[in-house]
Amino acid sequence: MNDPFPFGLEGPTAFYLVLYLSTLLIHIVFMNYVLAGSAYLAAHSVFRGRTNEESPLAELLRDWMPFMLSAAITAGIAPLLFLQVLYQKHFYTANLLLFSRWMAILPVLIAGFYLSYLLKSKLVHRWPLAGRAAVGCGTFACFAFVGWSWVENHLLSVQSQQVWEKEYVDATLLYHNTELLPRLTLWFLAAFPTMALVVGWQLWYRQGRNGDGANQPVLKIAGSRRTAVIAVAGIIISTVAARYYWGKMSLDTRDTITGPVALPYLVMAIVGGVVQLGAWVPQYLAARLSKKWLIVCTAGLVINFIGMAVVNEATRLAALDITELYAKHKQAREVGGLFLFLLFLAINSGLMLYCLRLVRGGWQAAPKD
Repeated sequence: MNDPFPFGLEGPTAFYLVLYLSTLLIHIVFMNYVLAGSAYLAAHSVFRGRTNEESPLAELLRDWMPFMLSAAITAGIAPLLFLQVLYQKHFYTANLLLFSRWMAILPVLIAGFYLSYLLKSKLVHRWPLAGRAAVGCGTFACFAFVGWSWVENHLLSVQSQQVWEKEYVDATLLYHNTELLPRLTLWFLAAFPTMALVVGWQLWYRQGRNGDGANQPVLKIAGSRRTAVIAVAGIIISTVAARYYWGKMSLDTRDTITGPVALPYLVMAIVGGVVQLGAWVPQYLAARLSKKWLIVCTAGLVINFIGMAVVNEATRLAALDITELYAKHKQAREVGGLFLFLLFLAINSGLMLYCLRLVRGGWQAAPKD
């Protein structure tokens, strides 16, 4: 491939890759909220006081965590299906080699789901520090385990037949790869700017609803500034992590990223990060969330997301011979099912928007401070 993505690929393959990345980006928004939000709540449960009155950010994250987890799981179904259509043998082989470790994702997700409900209950607020910390850290541990499992699966799926055979003979539960920790660290740190942006919009809406109420200074300073700090720190530290991960990549992978296939998207990712950084700083200085700057942040995040998604996928395409799968992609394209996919996408999106509208109605009906 010597053309920018997705040019240079056959039509059916390009079609499925674009659909996969488009649906994956929606999933990542919710996933980042859950991963970074649960990490923040874990730290808050250990280092802060019994109540959440001093932290509107923690209160908001607790209230929304179960819904966002449900949204992340729902939004993850489509990219998971497209992933199987695209990479078939590679994805299935990694699943089978990881076996019980991979199957453990389901019960761990269920545990994390119920822990997130327990975390927001008033009962937990009355528990001693050890109990609150156990629930908060346990919730984060569940989601961190799922993230680790997916990173491990991805790295194993792009290996050669010889590596797969060795893993099968050794019968190990864990796959050891020098890229595992840097890649997992990068995904984790990069989740915080996304979480901060979504929370920023939520806090901005609440600020507008509460007007000049008694708690408004708290929301402005403790909420707005902390959100901006999380976003800026996440962008800077994840950039450092990306540079470290770059050093762990093979020369072929680096050549792919800086080559014609992915270079334009690498530039997009960098520009998107700079735009976000530039939009968060004035909000921190003003101790106030601004609709104008949040829109700029959103645009920067979209640009960054598109760039990073293609860069990530280009590294996978470089490790595999995608041309061997052209015939299977063409066959899958001829089967149909696009109408049903779009239909249920519209239905699920409508249901999620309806849930958000119900929550908004609850906020409007609640007494103002």
